[in-house]
Amino acid sequence: MALKSISLRGFRNLEPTSVDFAVGSNYLFGPNGAGKTNLLEAIHYLAIGRSFRRCPDAEMLGFGKDVLAVSGTDESGDTAEIRFDGREKRILRNNIPVEKLSEYFGWLPVVVLLLEDIELVKGAPGIRRNFLDVAIAKSEGGVKPRAKSQEPKAKTEDGAESYHKDTKTQSGGQAKSEARSQKLEATGEEQGYIGLMGRYRRAVGQYNRLLERGTRDEGRGTGDEVAAWEEELVLSGVPVYEARLAKVGGLLENAARHYERLAGHGAVFSYRSSVASEGTRGSGHDPKSQGGFGSCPLELADAFRQRLAATRERACYLGHAVVGPHRDDIRISRGDRELRKFGSVGEQRLAGIALRLAEADMILSAGRQRPVFLLDEVASELDVQRSRMVLAMVAERGQMVYAAARRIRGSGVRGFEGSGSEDSVHDRSASQNPGTPEPQNPLLGKEFHVEAGKVSEVS
Repeated sequence: MALKSISLRGFRNLEPTSVDFAVGSNYLFGPNGAGKTNLLEAIHYLAIGRSFRRCPDAEMLGFGKDVLAVSGTDESGDTAEIRFDGREKRILRNNIPVEKLSEYFGWLPVVVLLLEDIELVKGAPGIRRNFLDVAIAKSEGGVKPRAKSQEPKAKTEDGAESYHKDTKTQSGGQAKSEARSQKLEATGEEQGYIGLMGRYRRAVGQYNRLLERGTRDEGRGTGDEVAAWEEELVLSGVPVYEARLAKVGGLLENAARHYERLAGHGAVFSYRSSVASEGTRGSGHDPKSQGGFGSCPLELADAFRQRLAATRERACYLGHAVVGPHRDDIRISRGDRELRKFGSVGEQRLAGIALRLAEADMILSAGRQRPVFLLDEVASELDVQRSRMVLAMVAERGQMVYAAARRIRGSGVRGFEGSGSEDSVHDRSASQNPGTPEPQNPLLGKEFHVEAGKVSEVS
């Protein structure tokens, strides 16, 4: 579903304005510092409630402005609005207040392609983990409300919530196994990915604080607590792994396919788990791979539990957990060369674009509406053939808002007639039949001039 319009005031340097977008392609052009990227940021802010620059709301409030307000309507008529007065943030969805940002996140799926996306490949592992987590959350559309459990919650000795029935009358080994299984299933039941990650991060934070305290106190008095919170890491981490493994194979498979098409040669995109053994980690070429864990929650839990035990001494020495979802990575390589270390700038940039296109594919395969692509000067670093190819692949998958200093339609986009894309949504054979009209060029659309914070449509 495309973004039909956006209205904003008090947003960075942009003057109060309303913009009506084309369902297909939209182009912003103007000098550097005019506000083009700010407009892309405003769309992203409206869509998921935060900036792609990962900055606080206060930084988006324009100088001397009292209120930041961004509102918009999608093609179906649904509305959203965010207001921030420097202290309080108020979010409305179809004029109904939204209490939690996690319940608003991704109502309008957006995919951002920036020059900085090269850091997806050459940057720290945390950048790639964040990309994966946000992509999965977008494909879900945010946290789903959790139904109340039919079983009463009880606190276990380790402080974790237990949703399983009393197992005291069952035999010891069987009771523990069934209890673990029920607790693992309950942890992920009816929670969105954001909620799962939130619980796991809280557990990691508590675990790390215990390890830090043990390091200061030379380990005295923390052994039982550490063991208890290792189990909480397992209980909260396994649903995260399940959610990731259900998505990451297809994501990396598509990324490898897009990269090969753009670069003209192949690369392996793989999920590198800190819990699975080295030789069994999942490959981007195998969407069914479970990353060496096995296929059920108990096998995942056992693998995680074993790695925590094996690395406990090192974790205690360092003062933080060294295995788990928060330590995993995406590896991109050609042969035995990691692109992160040994790839050319061109290879790294194309691999970053491939990951973003695969993110859009994951949103689409989840049955969500076509995403809104926000592109900032991406094609400026590519040759003409590849820039046309990237823009075509984007336009075929969703609505596009492209920002550039120069008016790119005069430099080849208007003359684009397709690149023979195997992913094309158009039936090219139809145009060969007499009387059948040519399919409309997906790259043709609206143009907007941005200068000194003013946005005006070009006729």
